[in-house]
Amino acid sequence: MTSLLKSTFSSADTRVLMIAAERAILYLFDSGEITQAYIFGSDDAGLASFERCMTELEPGPLCILVDVVEEEYRADTIPHVSGADRKAVLQRKYARLFRGTRYHHALRQGRESGDRRDDRVLLTAITRPEVLTPWLDILSAHKVPLAGIYSLPILSERILKKIGATGPNVLLISLQKASGLRQTFFRDGHLKISRLAHMPRLGSVPFAAHLMGEVEKLRRYLNSLALISRDSPLSIYILSYGQLLSELEQHCRDTDQEKFHLLDVDDVGSRLGLKQTGESHYSDLIFAKVLASKIPRNHYAQPEETQFYSMHRTRIGLAVASLMLLLASAGWSGFSFIEGVLLKQQSLDAAQKAEFYQQRFEMARSKLPATPVEPREIKTAVDAIQALRSYKSSPEPMLQLLGDALDHNQAVQLDAVSWSTEVTLDDEADDSGAGIGLDGLPIASNYAYFQIAELNGHLARFSGDYRGAIDIIDRLAGELEKRPNVESVEVLQYPLDVRSDASVSGSTTINEDRAVAAFRLKLVLGVSDGSQES
Repeated sequence: MTSLLKSTFSSADTRVLMIAAERAILYLFDSGEITQAYIFGSDDAGLASFERCMTELEPGPLCILVDVVEEEYRADTIPHVSGADRKAVLQRKYARLFRGTRYHHALRQGRESGDRRDDRVLLTAITRPEVLTPWLDILSAHKVPLAGIYSLPILSERILKKIGATGPNVLLISLQKASGLRQTFFRDGHLKISRLAHMPRLGSVPFAAHLMGEVEKLRRYLNSLALISRDSPLSIYILSYGQLLSELEQHCRDTDQEKFHLLDVDDVGSRLGLKQTGESHYSDLIFAKVLASKIPRNHYAQPEETQFYSMHRTRIGLAVASLMLLLASAGWSGFSFIEGVLLKQQSLDAAQKAEFYQQRFEMARSKLPATPVEPREIKTAVDAIQALRSYKSSPEPMLQLLGDALDHNQAVQLDAVSWSTEVTLDDEADDSGAGIGLDGLPIASNYAYFQIAELNGHLARFSGDYRGAIDIIDRLAGELEKRPNVESVEVLQYPLDVRSDASVSGSTTINEDRAVAAFRLKLVLGVSDGSQES
């Protein structure tokens, strides 16, 4: 390591730790570009340097990319189940095939064509977990948020689309500085097997010849397993750079069984978004960039190893939610403040207008002649007069009724008429809501008001025949009751008191000059709206 200053790591937002058998390389990315790369040996000194690095490194997520020989691949089939049943089936497979390790993974690769339609799976595992243990212990001690442990061969599937490798038989060859020569075979886009071979130091042996020898070994192994489709050739994609590509061009000759595609590491890196790869023969940066650009679903890490990453994501989620809430609150507060300012301005404008019109009113009022009362009191009096006028009545209907009735009763003489109007005849009401009349009967409630007249009169030329006088008064009352709109007629006084508890006194001598047959009647006349005068 050239430097372990804390400021070196302050700008790194993505980290990839590539672990091999003898060393590990830490890649730091910032905005998609590589910023630093540090190599740590797997010995005690290298682990101490790595621990110091984690101490000075600011907190941030980290991905582990594994490229070791101790990774096995087993093709198998399992029943087409899901959920807890699928997990239980896979656990039994892991226990039988990969004993002594907890780092295993299953890749679904289609279904069988039989009646059961079982799932085809590729079971992978890191058979020697102690390769990872020292690095994981340091990460756990420093509570580094580990996003996952990923297999480089499995991750290679992402590169196939970038380099246009779409054939049924694809062999991807890359040279890693951390591990060696990686050869990964894909059948119809699915990983089938991968092999890591030791690569001598560049320049110590002819590179092209050594690589072609390793390719021939793997091709014979694939043929023995009958993995290569006979209908198509084996497409071999080799990632390298500069002089090594020139050497390979002299040895790679296309045949009916093999087709070679030589790819420059810089060109592949630019397709992935890397501006530079350091003009290196190695492909480590390519795989680190693929992993850092979009973190896939975890391959090997256990739940207790990724707990700090879960907490990290939760913390980020809460921070984003808090920021959104803060922005929403600030926006709402700003809107409310602006609305309050507008309302305040409207209030000031209204107050200014009210003051202006009040001044004009006082000026106009000062020019009016003096009055003994205030204008508002005059207005109250005018309103009261208008209300009284709306209920003004005339005795004309009552007098017309009496005049017509007296024309038919010449013996009756009126001495006085007491006339008044009422809105209702009584404060009480029956169950239907109508008023109670003078005779105890309900009064119709379809009148605007009632006219009440009390008649004082006597019989002209009374000869002393009280029975006959009573009959005349009863006939008059009965005739009045038959008139339209007459609500009731009540005889208040007869010429002779006919009550059972009244005392009778008089003289047997009849004096025509002194005999008087006086009576009193109460007449109630209902007046409708059409009879009301304004």
